Amino acid sequence: MKEKIKILLADDEKDLAKAVATILTYSNYNVDVVNNGKEAIEKINNKIYDLIILDIMMPVMDGIQVLKELRKNNIKTPVILLTAKSQVDDKVEGLDSGANDYLTKPFDKKELLARIRALTRIKEENEEKYEVGNIVFDKETSVLSSKKASLHLNNKECEIMEILVKNQERNISKKELKNRIWVNEKNDDNIVTMYISYLQEKFSALGANMKISYKNGYVLEKL
Repeated sequence: MKEKIKILLADDEKDLAKAVATILTYSNYNVDVVNNGKEAIEKINNKIYDLIILDIMMPVMDGIQVLKELRKNNIKTPVILLTAKSQVDDKVEGLDSGANDYLTKPFDKKELLARIRALTRIKEENEEKYEVGNIVFDKETSVLSSKKASLHLNNKECEIMEILVKNQERNISKKELKNRIWVNEKNDDNIVTMYISYLQEKFSALGANMKISYKNGYVLEKL
């Protein structure tokens, strides 16, 4: 069974956010809802989403500020901006800041769902296989393989691999890995080091031409 598409919805209009979340849940999406930009950043730093929907006008941090922060950190998750304004300048600023699409309130639910399908179609059609050098990570089966052999990853190893292969442009800190994978678990940073070493051993056993390096954070690179 395919994993549900994960969406973060950030909108300070709580009634609207609740209504949109209900529509998305009914449409078989996995939805988290926050009501300001700061909460959106916190969620994104602790969980991987397939799509982010940001209202431009939010307290603490507005949608454009959140978007700029994501793109500055090389988080390339597709983003739809919501705005109650119809001015061209808002749309241009949003697109120039890295938004993939926008919708002007009020919007029709059919249009929202169509925009979401368009931006998540690649994931829905993808078999969730990632080639990294001479190894292949199959998220659906939790298998790491090469021409030499195939090895099964446990849940934590699989989550670390997913983060690393989806964020090859930036270094992932121990804190970020810990916050994303060991949520609400009382472990020190050594737990991250330990699981990275497990993955390194599997890379070696597979004869991988890749390694997990540490340069102010973890990153995949060629040997």
